[in-house]
Amino acid sequence: MQLKSLLLFSLIFSYPIYSQNIFVDSNQVAFFLNGSKLWSSNTQTYSISGGVAVGGILDFGYQYGSTSIEGQGYYNDDIEYDTHSFLVSVILTKKKMQVSIDLSIAGGNSTTILIFGFNLARKYQLASSLEAVLNLSTGLAFNLQDFPQNQEFAFTFGADLFFSKIIYFGPGIGYSDKEFIYGLNVGIVIPLSSNNIDQ
Repeated sequence: MQLKSLLLFSLIFSYPIYSQNIFVDSNQVAFFLNGSKLWSSNTQTYSISGGVAVGGILDFGYQYGSTSIEGQGYYNDDIEYDTHSFLVSVILTKKKMQVSIDLSIAGGNSTTILIFGFNLARKYQLASSLEAVLNLSTGLAFNLQDFPQNQEFAFTFGADLFFSKIIYFGPGIGYSDKEFIYGLNVGIVIPLSSNNIDQ
């Protein structure tokens, strides 16, 4: 359960980090901050994250999360642990749709998880100061203490509203091993500068 929880935590809560370049123009560098909550039938996670997006090239991020897993039985205690994640996303293209390859390392409760991900994201203009951002992520996670036998696959979908190119929020949903996990996130993008990177 911990591997699946960490994987879905990283995918659902990290898709704003993985896809952060979708929130900035190709010629921008920006900071971002994000807060999220994830839950399922017996799991709750809260997280905060931040990082840097270099327009059209790379995203870097760090994420802290606090997870609680409800005990499955009278004699089983609840499990609580903190998670620290480091993430990097390489943007392959931003033409029409953003495509990225993602890598993250998540550690919590004496477990270290390596996650390889693939992300698709696209923006849709709804009004002059309002955009919709759709995001699909898949990921394969490995427990480095039992590599490569202990692994888990998941996919997530997120939909955000992006206001005035600064604030975004929206829901996410993830699926792995016959279980759905749901999430909500809110974030802010802080553009720093423009550069001459062309797509």
